[in-house]
Amino acid sequence: MTLLNRLLLLVFGAGLIPIVPGGIFLFYFQSRAKADISSLQQNVSQMGSLMMEREAQDLSRRFERMWDTDASYVNRASLEKALKNNPEFLYLAFTGADGREVLSGGVPELKRYFGYLDLAGDPQFRKAAASGRAALGRFEMIYDMPVCRLVYPLGGGYYAFAAVNLRDLFEKLRSQRLGATGGLLLSDAEGNALPLSGSFEKFNRAEVRSILKRGQVFEINGRDGPYIGAAATVRGFDLYVLAIEDRAEAFAGVNRITWLMAFFLLSVGTAFYFSALLFSRSLAGPVAALMEGAGRVSAGEFKTQVSEETEFSELAGLLQAFNSMMREVDRYHGIQVEKVFEEKQKLELLVSLIHDAIILCDLRGELLYANAAARSLLSVGDAAPGENEALRRMIAGLVNKKAASKGGVIELEKGGKKKYYRASIQTLSARTQTPAVFMVLRDITLERKMQQMKEDFFHSVAHDLRAPLLTMQGYIKLLEREFPAEAKQAGYVRNVRDSSDRLFKLLENILDISRMEAGQFKPDMTKINAAEFLAASAESFRALFGEKRIELLVETAGAEKGEFTGDSSLLRRVMENLLSNAWKFTPEGGKVTASVKAAGGGLVFTVADSGPGIPADQLETIFEKYKRLKAGEGETGFGLGLAIARKIVELHGGRIWAEAGPGGVFRFTVK
Repeated sequence: MTLLNRLLLLVFGAGLIPIVPGGIFLFYFQSRAKADISSLQQNVSQMGSLMMEREAQDLSRRFERMWDTDASYVNRASLEKALKNNPEFLYLAFTGADGREVLSGGVPELKRYFGYLDLAGDPQFRKAAASGRAALGRFEMIYDMPVCRLVYPLGGGYYAFAAVNLRDLFEKLRSQRLGATGGLLLSDAEGNALPLSGSFEKFNRAEVRSILKRGQVFEINGRDGPYIGAAATVRGFDLYVLAIEDRAEAFAGVNRITWLMAFFLLSVGTAFYFSALLFSRSLAGPVAALMEGAGRVSAGEFKTQVSEETEFSELAGLLQAFNSMMREVDRYHGIQVEKVFEEKQKLELLVSLIHDAIILCDLRGELLYANAAARSLLSVGDAAPGENEALRRMIAGLVNKKAASKGGVIELEKGGKKKYYRASIQTLSARTQTPAVFMVLRDITLERKMQQMKEDFFHSVAHDLRAPLLTMQGYIKLLEREFPAEAKQAGYVRNVRDSSDRLFKLLENILDISRMEAGQFKPDMTKINAAEFLAASAESFRALFGEKRIELLVETAGAEKGEFTGDSSLLRRVMENLLSNAWKFTPEGGKVTASVKAAGGGLVFTVADSGPGIPADQLETIFEKYKRLKAGEGETGFGLGLAIARKIVELHGGRIWAEAGPGGVFRFTVK
């Protein structure tokens, strides 16, 4: 979401705060207004029911006081008297228990209207007969007169039937109107209804009964539209007064006020929206200018200033401060660029004086940088880096030779002469730059020549000393026979023998490693049981470990049936060398563990001791010829044992290595 939209939403949201309570009030007003309209309709219907109740009770009392209890009242005289004393009785008749007319009288028009009276199937007659009380109902307009029918039980098996003129009651109820069209409707339980006031549509008996089933408050859909209203029961009679009003007319005032308030709230919201839009646009312009200026700064362009024109004084101050900052950053950037160039010149001078060849290239081998020694090695002269296929192939060849070399030493042909370089390669993966390859090549040709001269000298000396040393050992054995074992001279002879044995062993090691490097050493390959081989190798050292109180453990669990192919004497020489080193470097009371287990389709032999361990930076050095641990970290030796052990393991297609950590750990593999 953009800043303009955020500001617009923020300001517009703040403007909507007063609209929310307005909307809540509008909802509350609608609810209360509808409740008041419903309450008014209920009150009007209740008032009509009370008036009808008084009228019905008055008619019932008249019938109670109309006849003398000791006279025979079912006669013409009583009938005429009742009609004379009650002018609202338009028609009066007496019937028997079967509902058939005995005699009748009244207005001739009504006599013709009713004819011979037979109430046997009339629900009103059956209700009066069953309850023994007056039954009032069947409202209708006869000759423009509102008439209701009344059935009254007289006793002795006779009933009185009267058609009562309700004009006076109707005149009173007609004034009770609801709006322009709403009013009252009088109905009995059968749905015979008579409108008392209002001008709503005429409902048939089924529709009136449906309305009565809805309860006190109802809402119906008429033929002319929806209606709302309330129904009230006339106590003591199965009569009902209904207040009915057109729904649209009833809620017209509420809807009018609702629309006015909604229009007002919409106007307020619209005003706030356009105000927020103008405010956010005037505010977003300077902010956008600041963002563009910040983008130019991040791109390293400090010259173009941002516009300081704005309607807000605070933003004007911010824009001025930003421009000032850009000018200061531009000045500081210039100073830093100069310093970077100075440091670059110093670094280039320093690197050019280094005798090692330094090469920097990308992952494809394209040259990025080369110092003077590297250019001389690559024979590129002053050629510019990049897009030189021959040079790229040459650099890729150096990387491949480094990967295929042992110990990182590669051989190059330069000027018809072989040269040796110790190569070191590292991948640089800076976050802000593309990955690159950093290569350092150190010329070790002279070192290799000196090493070769030293080995040639040792080999020559070893070969020339071997014959006289064997002769000397023969004389030493003769001397041992001349002196008894407890004689002082015998001790001197033993010391001379031990020294000659050590010297002879050194000569043998020098000659053996020379034959191995020349490929003249052929192992005698046979099947060897791993567990028996390890146990036999360790057993010859058990007494030696016991003198130093060192615990020697042999673990062959899981490899009792394991076999491998190899030269038993050569591999035993490897194991004895590792056990001998463990004995030398483990202090008294320490512990040495020799174990074998199956792994990766072969076997892994391990010798671990509780000595001082091997430094991480010497894990590979100790396997080189004439290399030993630094002084003070263990007993000294000739530095050939581990070199010979590696040659023997490699002759068997295996691998030998040391691990750093607490105590010394050596492992080698065979198949």
